[in-house]
Amino acid sequence: MKKKNSIISKSLVFITGILLITSCQSTKVISSWSLPSPPANIMDKVLVLGVMANREYRDAVEQNMVQELTKAGVNATSATSVFGPKGFQDLTEEEVTNRLKGSSYTSVMIISLIDKEQEQNYTPGTRYTTPRIVGYNRYYRRYLVVYDSMYTPGYFTTNTNYIMEAEIYTINDGDELVYSAQTRSYDPNSTKSMAESFSKSIVTELKEKGIIRNYNY
Repeated sequence: MKKKNSIISKSLVFITGILLITSCQSTKVISSWSLPSPPANIMDKVLVLGVMANREYRDAVEQNMVQELTKAGVNATSATSVFGPKGFQDLTEEEVTNRLKGSSYTSVMIISLIDKEQEQNYTPGTRYTTPRIVGYNRYYRRYLVVYDSMYTPGYFTTNTNYIMEAEIYTINDGDELVYSAQTRSYDPNSTKSMAESFSKSIVTELKEKGIIRNYNY
C-alpha cells in the first residue's frame, strides 16, 4: 500500500510539473529582428514603457519586464514609476526618445498591445459504456450483465490570444531601433500570467541574440 501511494504521489508531482511548465510557456515569439551589431552599452540602463490604453495591462507588463531584466543583471526602471501613468500619453516612438534625450538612460523598451484574437474551438462528444448487473443465473453460477451506452455532448470554448510587441531604441545614439519582436500569448488565465510569460519570452530571446551580454545571469 505504501509503495502504491508513493507511485501515486510521484505521478501527481510529475503531472503538476508538466502543467506548470506548460503554463509558463503560454507566450511564444512569432517574429523578431535585431540590429546585427547593437551598441555595447545598449542595456546599461533601460526605461521600460508600456503604451497600452488599459492601465492594468500597462502596469503589469512594465513591472514584470523590469523584474525579468533585473534578474538578468540589467538596470531597468518602469516608466510609470518615474514619470507617472500619463507621462508619455499619446506620444509616438520618436517623441518618446526625444523627451528622454540627455537623460542617463541608454535605451527605452516600448511595449504595446497590437491585437486581441478570439478563436472558437470545438471539443467533440464522447461515447462510453458502463456495466450493470441485472440478475444472477444459478445454473451457470454467474451474474447477468448488460452495458449501458452513455454519451457526453460536445461543446464550444472561446479562447483569447494577445499579440504583443516589444521594441528597443537607443536614446542618445541616434534614436536607432535595435530590437523588435512580436509575441502571441495563448489564452492567458490572467493579466499577471500574460505579463510574466511575455517578459520571460522577450528576456530569453534578448540573451540568445546577445543583446543582453556581460551581465550577471
